[in-house]
Amino acid sequence: MKKYLWFGALAGLLALPARAQLWRKSKVDVKAGSSAGPIFLGQSLGKATLKYLGKPAQQEEATSEVGSGTMVFGAGDSRDLRKGFLVRLNDGVKPDNVSSIQVKGIRAATKEGVYLDGPAALILKKYPDAQQDINPFSRNPEFCVPGLTIRTKAGKVEEFLVEPKESQRWRFRRLTVVPGVKVGPFEVGKAVPPEAFEQLGPPTVDTKPSRAPSSGLLRWAVAGQRADRMIEVVLHNGMNPRAIVSVRVRGIRAQTDRKVKLGDSADTVKDLYPDGRTGLSEGVGNTSWRVPGANFILKDDVLNEILIFELPKAGRRR
Repeated sequence: MKKYLWFGALAGLLALPARAQLWRKSKVDVKAGSSAGPIFLGQSLGKATLKYLGKPAQQEEATSEVGSGTMVFGAGDSRDLRKGFLVRLNDGVKPDNVSSIQVKGIRAATKEGVYLDGPAALILKKYPDAQQDINPFSRNPEFCVPGLTIRTKAGKVEEFLVEPKESQRWRFRRLTVVPGVKVGPFEVGKAVPPEAFEQLGPPTVDTKPSRAPSSGLLRWAVAGQRADRMIEVVLHNGMNPRAIVSVRVRGIRAQTDRKVKLGDSADTVKDLYPDGRTGLSEGVGNTSWRVPGANFILKDDVLNEILIFELPKAGRRR
Protein backbone atom coordinates (compact mmCIF):
# COMPACT_ATOMS: atom_id res chain seq x y z
CA MET A 1 0.00 0.00 0.00
CA LYS A 2 1.34 3.35 -1.01
CA LYS A 3 2.68 5.48 1.82
CA TYR A 4 2.84 9.24 1.92
CA LEU A 5 6.15 11.00 2.25
CA TRP A 6 5.07 14.09 4.15
CA PHE A 7 6.86 12.73 7.22
CA GLY A 8 10.13 13.83 5.60
CA ALA A 9 9.11 17.47 5.89
CA LEU A 10 7.75 16.84 9.37
CA ALA A 11 11.05 15.34 10.45
CA GLY A 12 12.70 18.61 9.49
CA LEU A 13 10.45 20.52 11.84
CA LEU A 14 11.06 18.05 14.63
CA ALA A 15 14.80 18.44 14.19
CA LEU A 16 14.54 22.06 15.31
CA PRO A 17 15.66 22.85 18.87
CA ALA A 18 13.00 21.31 21.10
CA ARG A 19 11.11 23.41 23.61
CA ALA A 20 9.63 21.98 26.78
CA GLN A 21 6.41 20.07 26.21
CA LEU A 22 4.04 22.89 27.11
CA TRP A 23 1.07 20.59 27.55
CA ARG A 24 2.72 19.20 30.68
CA LYS A 25 2.50 22.63 32.30
CA SER A 26 -0.91 23.81 31.13
CA LYS A 27 -4.54 22.75 31.14
CA VAL A 28 -5.82 21.34 27.85
CA ASP A 29 -9.30 22.38 26.67
CA VAL A 30 -11.15 19.54 24.98
CA LYS A 31 -13.96 20.40 22.54
CA ALA A 32 -16.24 17.71 21.13
CA GLY A 33 -15.90 17.29 17.38
CA SER A 34 -13.30 20.03 17.20
CA SER A 35 -10.03 20.04 19.13
CA ALA A 36 -7.83 19.26 22.12
CA GLY A 37 -5.65 22.25 22.98
CA PRO A 38 -4.05 23.53 19.76
CA ILE A 39 -4.70 20.26 17.87
CA PHE A 40 -7.65 20.63 15.49
CA LEU A 41 -9.50 17.93 13.57
CA GLY A 42 -9.25 18.33 9.81
CA GLN A 43 -6.05 20.37 10.02
CA SER A 44 -2.38 19.47 9.81
CA LEU A 45 -0.04 19.89 12.77
CA GLY A 46 1.51 23.30 12.20
CA LYS A 47 4.87 24.48 13.41
CA ALA A 48 3.46 26.18 16.50
CA THR A 49 1.46 23.08 17.47
CA LEU A 50 4.49 20.83 17.07
CA LYS A 51 6.52 23.11 19.33
CA TYR A 52 3.75 22.92 21.91
CA LEU A 53 3.66 19.12 21.69
CA GLY A 54 7.41 18.52 21.59
CA LYS A 55 9.11 15.54 19.99
CA PRO A 56 6.86 12.51 19.42
CA ALA A 57 7.64 9.33 21.31
CA GLN A 58 6.36 7.25 18.42
CA GLN A 59 5.10 7.86 14.89
CA GLU A 60 3.83 5.80 11.99
CA GLU A 61 3.41 6.93 8.40
CA ALA A 62 -0.07 7.35 6.98
CA THR A 63 -1.29 5.04 4.25
CA SER A 64 -4.34 5.66 2.08
CA GLU A 65 -6.64 4.57 4.93
CA VAL A 66 -8.35 7.10 7.19
CA GLY A 67 -6.65 7.31 10.60
CA SER A 68 -3.71 5.16 9.54
CA GLY A 69 -0.98 7.64 10.50
CA THR A 70 -0.21 8.01 14.21
CA MET A 71 1.88 10.27 16.43
CA VAL A 72 2.24 9.76 20.17
CA PHE A 73 3.29 12.71 22.31
CA GLY A 74 4.04 11.55 25.84
CA ALA A 75 4.21 7.95 27.07
CA GLY A 76 2.84 4.79 25.50
CA ASP A 77 2.19 3.76 21.94
CA SER A 78 -0.59 3.72 19.37
CA ARG A 79 -2.23 0.71 21.05
CA ASP A 80 -1.80 1.79 24.65
CA LEU A 81 -1.57 5.51 25.35
CA ARG A 82 -0.54 6.03 28.96
CA LYS A 83 -0.02 9.79 29.17
CA GLY A 84 -0.27 12.65 26.69
CA PHE A 85 -1.74 12.68 23.18
CA LEU A 86 -2.32 10.09 20.49
CA VAL A 87 -3.01 11.87 17.21
CA ARG A 88 -4.31 9.87 14.25
CA LEU A 89 -3.71 11.29 10.80
CA ASN A 90 -5.38 11.13 7.38
CA ASP A 91 -8.93 12.43 7.60
CA GLY A 92 -9.84 11.16 4.14
CA VAL A 93 -9.04 14.55 2.59
CA LYS A 94 -5.31 14.92 3.24
CA PRO A 95 -2.87 12.38 4.71
CA ASP A 96 -1.42 14.89 7.19
CA ASN A 97 -4.77 16.14 8.49
CA VAL A 98 -5.81 15.10 11.99
CA SER A 99 -8.63 12.52 12.02
CA SER A 100 -8.90 11.91 15.79
CA ILE A 101 -7.24 12.86 19.09
CA GLN A 102 -6.89 10.80 22.27
CA VAL A 103 -5.96 12.55 25.54
CA LYS A 104 -4.98 10.74 28.72
CA GLY A 105 -3.14 11.21 32.01
CA ILE A 106 -2.79 15.00 31.88
CA ARG A 107 -4.69 18.12 32.97
CA ALA A 108 -7.53 18.21 30.47
CA ALA A 109 -11.21 19.13 30.70
CA THR A 110 -14.24 19.90 28.55
CA LYS A 111 -16.04 23.22 28.74
CA GLU A 112 -18.95 21.37 30.35
CA GLY A 113 -16.72 20.59 33.35
CA VAL A 114 -15.77 16.93 32.89
CA TYR A 115 -12.05 16.44 33.53
CA LEU A 116 -9.48 13.65 33.45
CA ASP A 117 -9.17 11.80 36.75
CA GLY A 118 -12.45 13.38 37.84
CA PRO A 119 -15.50 11.40 39.01
CA ALA A 120 -17.23 9.38 36.31
CA ALA A 121 -20.55 10.15 38.02
CA LEU A 122 -20.17 13.71 36.71
CA ILE A 123 -20.45 12.65 33.08
CA LEU A 124 -24.21 12.07 32.89
CA LYS A 125 -24.83 15.18 34.96
CA LYS A 126 -22.97 17.28 32.42
CA TYR A 127 -24.00 15.21 29.38
CA PRO A 128 -27.52 13.85 30.15
CA ASP A 129 -27.95 12.62 26.55
CA ALA A 130 -24.68 10.68 26.47
CA GLN A 131 -24.96 7.06 25.36
CA GLN A 132 -23.32 4.63 27.77
CA ASP A 133 -21.49 1.57 26.45
CA ILE A 134 -18.96 -0.97 27.65
CA ASN A 135 -15.59 -0.70 25.93
CA PRO A 136 -15.07 -4.15 24.29
CA PHE A 137 -11.33 -4.14 25.05
CA SER A 138 -11.06 -2.71 28.57
CA ARG A 139 -14.60 -3.81 29.62
CA ASN A 140 -14.96 -0.44 31.36
CA PRO A 141 -17.87 1.99 30.90
CA GLU A 142 -17.56 4.72 28.29
CA PHE A 143 -19.91 7.51 27.30
CA CYS A 144 -20.45 8.95 23.84
CA VAL A 145 -21.84 12.24 22.57
CA PRO A 146 -21.43 13.53 19.01
CA GLY A 147 -17.71 14.10 18.49
CA LEU A 148 -16.53 12.90 21.91
CA THR A 149 -16.11 9.58 23.70
CA ILE A 150 -15.31 9.71 27.43
CA ARG A 151 -13.69 6.54 28.77
CA THR A 152 -13.64 5.63 32.43
CA LYS A 153 -11.85 3.29 34.82
CA ALA A 154 -12.55 2.51 38.49
CA GLY A 155 -15.15 5.26 38.71
CA LYS A 156 -12.96 8.00 37.26
CA VAL A 157 -12.59 9.69 33.88
CA GLU A 158 -9.58 8.09 32.19
CA GLU A 159 -9.49 9.31 28.58
CA PHE A 160 -11.04 11.62 26.01
CA LEU A 161 -11.39 10.64 22.35
CA VAL A 162 -12.18 13.57 20.04
CA GLU A 163 -13.57 12.69 16.61
CA PRO A 164 -15.59 14.52 13.94
CA LYS A 165 -19.20 14.95 15.05
CA GLU A 166 -20.33 13.05 11.98
CA SER A 167 -18.06 10.04 12.55
CA GLN A 168 -20.72 7.98 14.38
CA ARG A 169 -23.80 9.87 13.31
CA TRP A 170 -25.80 6.64 12.78
CA ARG A 171 -26.05 6.12 16.55
CA PHE A 172 -27.60 9.55 17.15
CA ARG A 173 -29.94 9.65 14.14
CA ARG A 174 -33.65 9.42 15.02
CA LEU A 175 -35.28 6.75 12.85
CA THR A 176 -38.99 6.14 12.32
CA VAL A 177 -40.01 2.47 12.26
CA VAL A 178 -43.12 1.22 10.44
CA PRO A 179 -43.75 -2.55 10.75
CA GLY A 180 -43.58 -4.32 7.41
CA VAL A 181 -42.55 -1.12 5.65
CA LYS A 182 -39.38 0.67 6.73
CA VAL A 183 -36.80 1.79 9.25
CA GLY A 184 -35.67 5.34 8.52
CA PRO A 185 -34.39 5.42 4.92
CA PHE A 186 -34.55 1.61 4.54
CA GLU A 187 -37.72 0.24 2.89
CA VAL A 188 -38.18 -3.52 2.77
CA GLY A 189 -38.32 -4.89 -0.77
CA LYS A 190 -36.41 -1.91 -2.16
CA ALA A 191 -32.73 -1.14 -2.71
CA VAL A 192 -30.75 0.86 -0.16
CA PRO A 193 -31.04 4.53 -1.23
CA PRO A 194 -27.92 6.74 -1.48
CA GLU A 195 -29.31 9.08 1.19
CA ALA A 196 -28.98 6.26 3.75
CA PHE A 197 -25.19 6.62 3.64
CA GLU A 198 -25.49 10.40 3.74
CA GLN A 199 -27.60 10.16 6.90
CA LEU A 200 -25.70 7.39 8.68
CA GLY A 201 -22.16 7.49 7.31
CA PRO A 202 -20.17 4.49 6.03
CA PRO A 203 -21.18 1.09 7.47
CA THR A 204 -18.83 -0.80 9.77
CA VAL A 205 -19.63 -4.05 7.88
CA ASP A 206 -20.41 -4.26 4.16
CA THR A 207 -20.88 -7.78 2.76
CA LYS A 208 -21.90 -7.89 -0.89
CA PRO A 209 -24.76 -10.26 -1.78
CA SER A 210 -23.88 -13.59 -3.38
CA ARG A 211 -26.35 -15.73 -5.32
CA ALA A 212 -28.00 -16.96 -2.15
CA PRO A 213 -30.98 -15.17 -0.58
CA SER A 214 -30.24 -13.04 2.51
CA SER A 215 -26.50 -13.13 1.73
CA GLY A 216 -25.88 -9.37 1.68
CA LEU A 217 -25.31 -7.43 4.87
CA LEU A 218 -24.88 -3.80 5.87
CA ARG A 219 -24.23 -3.07 9.53
CA TRP A 220 -23.59 0.08 11.50
CA ALA A 221 -22.47 -0.96 14.98
CA VAL A 222 -20.27 -0.27 17.97
CA ALA A 223 -17.35 -2.67 18.47
CA GLY A 224 -17.89 -6.01 20.18
CA GLN A 225 -19.00 -9.56 19.41
CA ARG A 226 -22.61 -8.68 20.21
CA ALA A 227 -23.09 -5.00 19.54
CA ASP A 228 -25.40 -3.28 22.01
CA ARG A 229 -26.03 -0.53 19.44
CA MET A 230 -26.52 -1.28 15.78
CA ILE A 231 -28.48 -0.99 12.57
CA GLU A 232 -28.38 -4.17 10.49
CA VAL A 233 -29.76 -4.49 6.97
CA VAL A 234 -30.04 -7.89 5.22
CA LEU A 235 -30.10 -7.89 1.41
CA HIS A 236 -31.25 -10.26 -1.40
CA ASN A 237 -34.87 -11.41 -1.35
CA GLY A 238 -34.27 -14.34 -3.72
CA MET A 239 -35.11 -12.35 -6.82
CA ASN A 240 -33.26 -9.05 -6.44
CA PRO A 241 -29.85 -9.12 -4.71
CA ARG A 242 -30.17 -5.41 -3.88
CA ALA A 243 -33.61 -5.69 -2.26
CA ILE A 244 -33.85 -5.25 1.51
CA VAL A 245 -35.11 -8.38 3.29
CA SER A 246 -35.08 -7.14 6.89
CA VAL A 247 -33.81 -4.34 9.13
CA ARG A 248 -32.79 -4.86 12.77
CA VAL A 249 -32.18 -1.99 15.21
CA ARG A 250 -30.81 -2.09 18.75
CA GLY A 251 -29.70 0.59 21.21
CA ILE A 252 -30.35 3.61 18.97
CA ARG A 253 -32.94 6.39 18.70
CA ALA A 254 -35.64 4.41 16.90
CA GLN A 255 -39.37 4.92 17.41
CA THR A 256 -42.35 3.34 15.68
CA ASP A 257 -45.23 5.18 14.09
CA ARG A 258 -47.24 4.27 17.23
CA LYS A 259 -44.62 5.96 19.47
CA VAL A 260 -43.01 2.78 20.80
CA LYS A 261 -39.27 3.26 21.25
CA LEU A 262 -36.35 1.08 22.22
CA GLY A 263 -36.13 0.93 26.00
CA ASP A 264 -39.91 1.00 26.56
CA SER A 265 -41.54 -1.55 28.86
CA ALA A 266 -43.13 -4.76 27.57
CA ASP A 267 -46.51 -3.47 28.78
CA THR A 268 -46.14 -0.33 26.64
CA VAL A 269 -45.37 -2.43 23.56
CA LYS A 270 -48.35 -4.72 24.13
CA ASP A 271 -50.71 -1.85 24.90
CA LEU A 272 -49.84 -0.02 21.67
CA TYR A 273 -49.73 -3.21 19.57
CA PRO A 274 -52.65 -5.24 20.98
CA ASP A 275 -52.84 -7.32 17.79
CA GLY A 276 -49.52 -9.02 18.60
CA ARG A 277 -48.76 -12.45 20.04
CA THR A 278 -45.98 -13.90 22.16
CA GLY A 279 -43.18 -15.83 20.46
CA LEU A 280 -39.75 -17.24 21.13
CA SER A 281 -36.61 -15.24 20.41
CA GLU A 282 -32.86 -15.59 20.11
CA GLY A 283 -30.97 -15.20 23.36
CA VAL A 284 -31.45 -16.70 26.78
CA GLY A 285 -34.31 -15.06 28.65
CA ASN A 286 -35.55 -13.13 25.60
CA THR A 287 -39.10 -13.25 24.26
CA SER A 288 -40.75 -11.47 21.37
CA TRP A 289 -44.05 -9.72 20.73
CA ARG A 290 -44.89 -10.44 17.11
CA VAL A 291 -47.07 -8.29 14.88
CA PRO A 292 -47.43 -8.39 11.09
CA GLY A 293 -44.11 -7.18 9.67
CA ALA A 294 -42.24 -6.82 12.97
CA ASN A 295 -40.79 -8.67 15.93
CA PHE A 296 -40.34 -6.69 19.14
CA ILE A 297 -37.56 -8.43 21.06
CA LEU A 298 -38.01 -8.14 24.84
CA LYS A 299 -35.23 -8.62 27.37
CA ASP A 300 -36.10 -8.47 31.09
CA ASP A 301 -39.50 -7.02 30.08
CA VAL A 302 -37.86 -4.12 28.21
CA LEU A 303 -37.86 -3.54 24.44
CA ASN A 304 -34.29 -4.34 23.43
CA GLU A 305 -34.54 -4.77 19.66
CA ILE A 306 -36.90 -4.33 16.72
CA LEU A 307 -36.80 -6.50 13.60
CA ILE A 308 -38.72 -5.27 10.54
CA PHE A 309 -39.47 -7.55 7.57
CA GLU A 310 -41.85 -7.73 4.63
CA LEU A 311 -45.51 -8.08 5.47
CA PRO A 312 -46.61 -11.73 5.22
CA LYS A 313 -48.95 -12.87 2.50
CA ALA A 314 -52.68 -12.81 3.18
CA GLY A 315 -53.76 -15.61 5.47
CA ARG A 316 -50.26 -16.17 6.91
CA ARG A 317 -48.69 -14.79 10.06
CA ARG A 318 -45.09 -14.86 11.10
